Amino acid sequence: MDSNIILQPDASMTTLAAAQANVLAGTTREVGLLNDNLKTQYLNGFNNWAENVLIGRVENTNPPQPPNAYTVEVGADGWAYPAQGTTPICPMPPIPQVPPPYTPPVLPQPANVRNVQPGDTMPVGFVLTADDGSQWQKQASPTPFGVAYYYARVS
Repeated sequence: MDSNIILQPDASMTTLAAAQANVLAGTTREVGLLNDNLKTQYLNGFNNWAENVLIGRVENTNPPQPPNAYTVEVGADGWAYPAQGTTPICPMPPIPQVPPPYTPPVLPQPANVRNVQPGDTMPVGFVLTADDGSQWQKQASPTPFGVAYYYARVS
């Protein structure tokens, strides 16, 4: 075979119908990729929203809705193209419930120490006599967060 001869396909082998079939096949593959990407983006956004609901940043009253999937449309001229359809890309995932507010547990107080009530203006060293006759002295203790005031039972 002569290396100077350039092989060219016969132009009659390329028809409008063959070109439109190739475009239809390519558009069908592209719509599949578009839908996969759209679903991934939607589910990622929904998961981000659900995480914000679960940590209490937002209410669960306005969940992101799934977008409509792409479909293959064929125009009046016979050429295929991707278009936004009317059916959602996927069903909506379950909506998370808003967690109840955190209530710290009530810790039991030791028998010989009591917290200072809000509004207590007595000086440190003041001795209080309770209804049962026990005596409590107001004391203070330095902590890394400031001074802690409390009543300690002295008798």
